[in-house]
Amino acid sequence: MTASEHLLVEPGTLRQVMGRVPTGVMVVTTATATGQAARTANSFGSVSLDPPLVSVCFGATSPFVTALRESGRWGVSVLAADQQDLSRHFAHGPRTLDGIAHHLGPHTDAALLDDAVATMECHSLTMQPAGDHVLVLAEVVSLAVHRDTPPLIFYRGGYHQVGPTTD
Repeated sequence: MTASEHLLVEPGTLRQVMGRVPTGVMVVTTATATGQAARTANSFGSVSLDPPLVSVCFGATSPFVTALRESGRWGVSVLAADQQDLSRHFAHGPRTLDGIAHHLGPHTDAALLDDAVATMECHSLTMQPAGDHVLVLAEVVSLAVHRDTPPLIFYRGGYHQVGPTTD
């Protein structure tokens, strides 16, 4: 893509278009020398089933990226539709896990939220600069489903929950 072609994509329009793509909401955690670091993420996805690989993106200047780079091991807690407060809590800046029920993953020492829909533990394979973000590719080393409840969905700038099936 040439520089002039790139300029045809307005950041605001891209944000509007991507806002129409519903995503799950999760909390990503990693153990650091000073405790647990945690951030809300919705740019998370499955990459491969064999081997089991996932990806997640964070802003390149986020202190959380530094924590992930130093640790190389992290946890993911998929939030339920009734956990909007947790998403908001971890969305901006460093936040503590004080008062939030969690346990440490045996393979990563990362905090996993006790009331999450599902959790997984991951080991980073690569951290690649991607524009104003960093793309993290990781191998899943453990995972579990904990609650049979609808997940929290982010769509058009707000929180939603899964509706009835249409098929």
